Amino acid sequence: MLILIIFLLIIAIILLININNKIPPRPPRDYVAEAMERDKKNKEHKENQEKKS
Repeated sequence: MLILIIFLLIIAIILLININNKIPPRPPRDYVAEAMERDKKNKEHKENQEKKS
């Protein structure tokens, strides 16, 4: 019984590795640029809210 469980786990691991290899790699995210852009948008939004008030 233990051999069957180990065999099924090995098959599951092989299938997951095979699926993972088919996924195309994504370019790395630039967290600093994203944060700066988000801060800029928030600042512009805040300034627009103050002008409307």
